[in-house]
Parts: sequence; structure tokens; C-alpha cells
Amino acid sequence: MMAKIAVLLAAYNGEPFIVSQVNSILSQLDVDVDIYIRDDGSTDKTASIIERFSVLHNVKIIKDGESTKSAAGNFFKILSQIDFENYEYFAFADQDDIWDPEKLKRAVSKIIDGSHEGYSADLIAYSNAKQHAQYLKKSYSAKEFDYLFQGASAGCTYVMTSKLAQVVSRTTASLQSSDFVGRSHDWLVYAIARAHQMSWCFDAYAPIFYRQHASNVYGAMTTMGSLLEKIKLVRGGWYRSNVLWIAANCGADQKEQDILELVRRGRFFDRVRLISRVSSFRRKTSECYVLALFFFFGIF
Repeated sequence: MMAKIAVLLAAYNGEPFIVSQVNSILSQLDVDVDIYIRDDGSTDKTASIIERFSVLHNVKIIKDGESTKSAAGNFFKILSQIDFENYEYFAFADQDDIWDPEKLKRAVSKIIDGSHEGYSADLIAYSNAKQHAQYLKKSYSAKEFDYLFQGASAGCTYVMTSKLAQVVSRTTASLQSSDFVGRSHDWLVYAIARAHQMSWCFDAYAPIFYRQHASNVYGAMTTMGSLLEKIKLVRGGWYRSNVLWIAANCGADQKEQDILELVRRGRFFDRVRLISRVSSFRRKTSECYVLALFFFFGIF
């Protein structure tokens, strides 16, 4: 029997891309897929384009008239309106990517084989404008507290069991749309899973062509310019703010509080103690070194 999967597609001004993405989701092999699409107040023709898909039995258009003003808010709004009993698995989809036909089939297989509740994968970032593609490896081994400092991968690679999706829904139920502005849904979902001691699969496989363009919310952060932009975000307090916000909303308990208190205070010796534990904060060794420098110089 094929796995029953709900795919959550958050749409906003996706006119140039959304048709090819929806078609790639509808072309998934050996799984039973329903797509839930919610437009977050597009000013282009996205709303009318997705309306054409509503004639298909497995495409559901969610209309509530509210603009959440963020991709994260849009995703969680969709999740709150789905009947969990109808699905075994839930997946996030960006509006502008292309999926490998076996993306969901492979994810379900990995989840079952490893008794996992959450799944993420590597991806291929590409730009038509620049005629450039790059493999993005995200499948590094989990560290003890990595979920406080980073997500698992791009959210478009995520697949959750119904059990995890329900925990995510309950954990975020009290948050308002405005709470998600400037936040990362993928990071929060991974943190919720780990804070609730749920197993996560990091798949060394790239099932998504991750399209890069001017409208990406975050993008792949692979060029020098984008890396400098990321450093600017860190210096401006965005990263520190998100670490504390994630911890406050993922269900973190006492074992995380010692680390978070050091982050909150941020005094010199607090930062030294954070540096001594930095290898447990990021999965990639080089990123641990960078984070240690941020702590040392007080940039974080």
C-alpha cells in the first residue's frame, strides 16, 4: 500500500515557477500525494494559477484571506488546517524548486528503515541566470545541541511522520502569524523534533533542484556576497535572536538552559565557556570554527 502524504506548499508571488514545481510534486512515484497550497497575498498571478490546479482531486487550495507576511507563518497556517488522521507523512514544498520523482518514496523508505520521525536531505542549488549549479551537502552527523544553532537542511527537503507533525502543531499552536516573521520554519521543526527526543534522518542524497533567484527568502548562501550578507545578519543580532526564539518555542528543557543562559548574558567568560562547547553546536567542523570566532569577538 502506498504511503499517504500531505505536501504543504507555501505560495507567494511564484508566478514564474509554481506550475513546474506543482507538476514535479504530482509526478512523485509510488506514493499517494495530496498537495495543500496556500497563497499568502500574492500581487502577481499566483492565486489565479493555483486555482487552475483546484480541479484536480489531490490539490487543495486553502483560502482564509489572511496574510502571514512570512513563509514560516504560511507553512504553519497550512499545517494547522490539515486533518492528521488522513496522512502518514507530511512534507514542506517551496514554490520554486523541482523535485526528483523519487524524492518522497526515498524519504519514506529511509524513515521506515531507521525508525525515524523526521527526514532531511542534501540538495542541488542552481541558477538559470548564472548557468551555475552546486551540490549542497547538509547530511553531517547530528551533534548534541546542533538544533539550538541550526536547522537540519532546507525545509523543502523535510518529511515528517504524522506523529512529529502533530507534535509540531501542538508546540506552535499558541504562536501568532506575526511571531513567525523573520523566523525559519525548518529550523524550528528540527528543534522541536530533537527537543522531544525524536530520531532524525540526514540523507546524503540530493532530491531537489533548489532554484536560486532574486526573490529567495534566504537562498543557498554559497557566494562571497551572500556569505558577507550572512555575516551582516549575525552582527545585527538576527542569529542570536533566532537561537533564543527557537529555544523558547521548541520545548527545550533544563538540559539546554545552561547553554542558553550563557548566550543570553554574553559576557566574556560566558563566551569562553560557549567556545569550549562549540563542537556540539554545529554539525560541520568548519562552521564550529566560525561560530567560535563569533563568540570570541562578541559578534554573535
